[in-house]
Order: sequence, then structure tokens, then C-alpha cells
Amino acid sequence: MGRDSAAKTSANPQRQGLIAGLLAAVFFGLSAPLISVLSGAGSPLMIAALFYAGAAFALLVVRWLRGHQQQESPVQRRDLPPLLGLTVLGGMVGPICLVQGLTLLSAGSASLLLNLEAVFTLLIAVLFGREHLSRGGLIAAVLILSGAVLLTEGSLRGATLQGTLLIAGACLAWGIDNNLSQRLSLRDPLQIALLKAIGASGPMLLLALALGQTLPAWPALLAVLAIGSVGYGLSIWLDLLALRHLGAARESLVFSAAPFVGLLFSLLVLREAFTSGMAMASAAMLLGVAVLLKEDHSHWHRHQALHHAHRHRHDPAGGDPHHSHSHSHNHPGDDKGPANPQRAYWHAHEHQHAPIEHEHAHVSDAHHRHSHRQGI
Repeated sequence: MGRDSAAKTSANPQRQGLIAGLLAAVFFGLSAPLISVLSGAGSPLMIAALFYAGAAFALLVVRWLRGHQQQESPVQRRDLPPLLGLTVLGGMVGPICLVQGLTLLSAGSASLLLNLEAVFTLLIAVLFGREHLSRGGLIAAVLILSGAVLLTEGSLRGATLQGTLLIAGACLAWGIDNNLSQRLSLRDPLQIALLKAIGASGPMLLLALALGQTLPAWPALLAVLAIGSVGYGLSIWLDLLALRHLGAARESLVFSAAPFVGLLFSLLVLREAFTSGMAMASAAMLLGVAVLLKEDHSHWHRHQALHHAHRHRHDPAGGDPHHSHSHSHNHPGDDKGPANPQRAYWHAHEHQHAPIEHEHAHVSDAHHRHSHRQGI
């Protein structure tokens, strides 16, 4: 089989992933400078707990608004260990380190240091997660990470070592979190984000109250909850969608726009100084994102037999050859499709992938973690 129609259908999910990842980066990028303003409103533990309390509230609202519009594969028992890991690392360790670090650094310095999250995520994904970056992806990585180095070098003159290490620790925790989240990206992203938010906020809030820590005053409390609802709740949900469609390595490059957003906010709203080094770094990062947007990784590859459950699309017109399986048997969760079988539809159920070989544009998602040696 030569280049088939899967190129068309695979391009749309990747584009959706890029849009979701950029929105997640914008929401999270705005949160860091805002957190720096409110970091003195309470202890790091209490502030981190309230961030995820706000995130849980926002995700519950989204779940209520969406209803059952999209069927997804729910979290299963075997998903609990990685879910626990990403909740502890990404939901507890990361935010506490961030809030504590923000008390020691300026908003611009902390925002720029968040570029380390992309570095850690990328290294873990490529070295341990068997993900692949094409030549275009590598060029984008060099440009974005070079911009991160330029930004960091020009902004750390007033930073303390302890603050830098705390932000780096937060980024390492989130780098591991991103790779664990990518492994769960075929599950319902809204459910995973909600479980993470509730699982992180509840224990931290109880611990903070048990230690005698008090809630911030009402204006600060509402502000912290609002920041958490957008900067963590909506951002986590959108980032999980990006991880599903892009893989952890590419998601990290897209999400590296977050520090740039934080820097821009710090310059325009907090009136921090803008240097020529920051200008050059910003240009490099934007060019890297542009290269990534134009990337088209395509080659002949082989799919081994695979059995799993996730949300997928059936197109009678021959859209996605990865999901051309029969529905003659009633799988658990299989709604047997729409009343009109000639229309494309989405649903989720346990299904078997038959071995196939073909060529189309793809990224290192759950269906394309193949070897790239000898063109396979």
C-alpha cells in the first residue's frame, strides 16, 4: 500500500493537538506571573492545594457542560499506578516547588526557568519513552531550547540558587508527569485531569489545615482559585489532548511557549525590563514553533498487532485504516455506531488492531512508537 488517505485524517488530529497544546501553554504561562503576585497570601502548601481545588471546580463545570457529547475510554484499574505518580509529582511536588521558588525569584526569572520543563520532558520522552523526533522536530527543539538558554542567561542575575533549584525541581516533576500522562492519553482526558485535581487538592488541603495553616483572605482566595481553574484545570485538560495527538516530545516543544507567554505578561503588565537578549531568544522560540507547525514526518512503517480501548473515528469512506475493524461483535462499550452507517462517527470500545504496513504522516502517539531503524 502506498501513501493512503490516512494522511488527511492524521493531519487533523495533529493540528488539533497543536492548538490544544498552545492554548494550554497560554493558560499556564499566564499563571506563573500571577502566582508570584499572590505567593505571599499563604504557605506554598496551602496555595498549591487551592490551585488544584480551583482546577477541580473548573473541570467539574466543563464536564457538566459537555455532558455525554463524546464517548471516551474510562480509566481502568491498571491505570492507577501512573495516575498516582502523575498526581503526586505533577499535582503536589511540582506546584509546591513552584510557589516556594516564586517567593525567591522575580516573575520574569521564574517564567523563563519554566523552559526547563520542555527540556526534561523531551529528554525523558526520547531516551526512555521510545519517542522519535524527525529532522524538523530536532531543528525546532534546538531553536526553542536555544531561546530558553538565551532567556535564562539574561534573567538570572537576581535569582538565588535555592529558588533556581526549586523551579528546576518543579520542572523535573512536571517532565515526568508529562510522560506518565502521555501513557494515559488514550483514556478520557477530562476524567484524568479531574482525578488528578481532586487527588492533589484534597490531601494537600487537609495537611495544610492539620498543620494549622489558614486560608488566605477572601480577595486572595478567590484570585488563587481563579488562577487554578484556568492555569491548572483547563490547561491540564488541554495538555492531555495535546499529549494524545502529539506525543510527549512534541508536546514539550509546543508547551515551551508557556514561558514566553509568562515573559510577555511580565513585561506588559508587571513592567519588567526587556533586553536585546530576550528579543533574540523570543524570535528563536517563535521560529521553532513555526518549524514544528510545518513538520510532516512520513515514511513506510509497520504496525504490530495491538489490543486496547480508546476513543476513535470510523469513516465508511475509508478514512483511518488503523480503525477499520469490524463491529459484528458487541464489544464492551460499543454503541454499534450511528443509525446511519454511512456517516462517520466517534466512539470508544475494546478493539484489536491487525498488523498493517503503510505510509502516512504521523507522530509518536500511542499507535506509532515504532523503531526508525532501516525505515520502519
